[in-house]
Amino acid sequence: MAEHLIRLLYSAIPDVLEAYLSMPLPILKADFFRYLILLARGGVYTDIDTVALKPTTEWVPEPLGLKSVGLVIGIEADPDRADWARWYSRRIQFCQWTIKAKPGHPVLVDIVTNITAETLKRKREGNLKPSHEGVVEWTGPAVWTDAVFSYFNDPEFFDTTGSTGNITFKDFTGMRNSKKVGDVAVLPITSFSPGIGHSGAGPVDDPMAFVKHEFEGPSHPPFYT
Repeated sequence: MAEHLIRLLYSAIPDVLEAYLSMPLPILKADFFRYLILLARGGVYTDIDTVALKPTTEWVPEPLGLKSVGLVIGIEADPDRADWARWYSRRIQFCQWTIKAKPGHPVLVDIVTNITAETLKRKREGNLKPSHEGVVEWTGPAVWTDAVFSYFNDPEFFDTTGSTGNITFKDFTGMRNSKKVGDVAVLPITSFSPGIGHSGAGPVDDPMAFVKHEFEGPSHPPFYT
């Protein structure tokens, strides 16, 4: 159904469909699809190997102002150790197995634009290899994390005149409660990654645990509502 939805929703942007159809691996298409469906329609995307622990209406605490939130994301990894780069692509990595968004959010516009451009560039260069190496940087949590931080530091969306510097991983490492940056609610690692046994994540029965990811495989289909 993903291809049919993309043909319907992006008929006016043929580059998007071309990029999707050109991707040589199902995992690339699964990654790209989640951004495309959320950009067009908004809602909640979650991988099918996830378990809901709390209703989505409880993800954002009232003090953050639910009505003013356009994107809800969670931390996937917070490897506070010297050798973090051996295991993860980014010092703070936002997960993209579960995302809640309003349609048309700038982060989604940015990542869809970047993935489309990168895919078509690879196609022109004859470099669309069916290799799982580099998926994280092409369509996965690395490029997703980059898109989020790019938004946080974009003067087009934020008044940075009084800023003492860019928003970086330092603003999120070790956080135990939800934080709001602009219209983005960032949830602590326990919310979407409970029980993983690292990065300070709490157990599955932690009050801040909202979604549990079972990590059952790279090519499972999505669930979207």
